[in-house]
Amino acid sequence: MGEFSVFHWLVVLAIVLIFFGGRRIPEVMKGLGEGIRSFKDGMSGAANAGAATTAAAVVLAPGGLSAKASGNAVNLSWNGASAAASYNLKRSSASGGPYALIASTAATNHTDAGLAAGTYYYVVSAVGGSGESANSIEVSATAA
Repeated sequence: MGEFSVFHWLVVLAIVLIFFGGRRIPEVMKGLGEGIRSFKDGMSGAANAGAATTAAAVVLAPGGLSAKASGNAVNLSWNGASAAASYNLKRSSASGGPYALIASTAATNHTDAGLAAGTYYYVVSAVGGSGESANSIEVSATAA
């Protein structure tokens, strides 16, 4: 069997870029790093199970964010995140941000109305007892 050649690694890299795109890879890696860090923290917490400390549940970033333009409005929806009390919806006129907070809601949908014609980029984060999660993966929509 043996080792992978340079050609094999290039094919793997091409497949990853096709599925995730160049902009999403840093977000995926950030999520992977946060997951590993949370796992390590959880394992060290299990070793200290006798301690009388209580920690708030970690809030994960919401998934499934979708944006659909309808005239001068964009209808947004996302999947709920466990341990989330509310969600912060953020918008930018440029891909990758910076993002401005446009709404805080307990619902898993929102309509961003009164937009000028153009493309808008959105992310959502969850807010819970342990603070605010990382941003979701960015989506975009073009208002008329």
